[in-house]
Amino acid sequence: MGWDEYRYRVVQSRRVTPVVQQLELEPEDAAMAYRPGQYVLLSDVDFRMPQRSYSLANAPRPDGGVRLLVTRVPGGPTSCWVHDRLAVGETVLLNGPYGTFVLDPGASGPVLLLAAGSGLAPVRALAEFLLHEQRARPVTLFFSARTAADSIDHELLGAWDGQHPEFRYLRTLTRVPGAPAHPHVPDLLGDAVGDLTGWEVYASGPPGFVRACAAAAEVLGADPARIHTEEFFADPQPWTGTAPAAVSPEAAR
Repeated sequence: MGWDEYRYRVVQSRRVTPVVQQLELEPEDAAMAYRPGQYVLLSDVDFRMPQRSYSLANAPRPDGGVRLLVTRVPGGPTSCWVHDRLAVGETVLLNGPYGTFVLDPGASGPVLLLAAGSGLAPVRALAEFLLHEQRARPVTLFFSARTAADSIDHELLGAWDGQHPEFRYLRTLTRVPGAPAHPHVPDLLGDAVGDLTGWEVYASGPPGFVRACAAAAEVLGADPARIHTEEFFADPQPWTGTAPAAVSPEAAR
């Protein structure tokens, strides 16, 4: 069906928030070709762990390396395996790529990237690609975290903000005392970004967050056809094996 299986070696595994593990993987032979924003199915080489879908958290690299953000799901066999037992040097299987949460090749205007939690993964890949390959496009990345401890890549994104005039990084902490009265991204978009006419909008994260962001963006003038969404579910969503056109693009754990 045009999708392939690839063997990748774990070269780094580290906790980036209390519940998110970041994997750095390198190909053992052929590297997967993919577009920023797509996702893969992850499993062990013996298929003892159920396949689960995870968005690729980096733009394609010359060396073929990929990064995944894996949120621990209580009782989730695959996420708990990644957090507790998968060791550096071990081999994993990636199947894919899948998904349509990708840049419109015909677009050239400003881009708004909205993410919550590990929904940052595909958004970070899009931002990295835009900063290196489409530098003339203004990019705003707005990340929602519960607390500072849940802020994935805060230092990196802040550095991008300082290094690239066309890139703007915003963050809101939704459970920090003293935060704004309505600290959720959809409530802040009007003041933070304003008119979204002509913008491409990409929202990734929990379903409620994504749907609220899409609705807010439309109110601010974004064309519904240019609002792209990727919903991440907390409970494991097993892949059914059907064609990507019929597979929900939501990343499951």
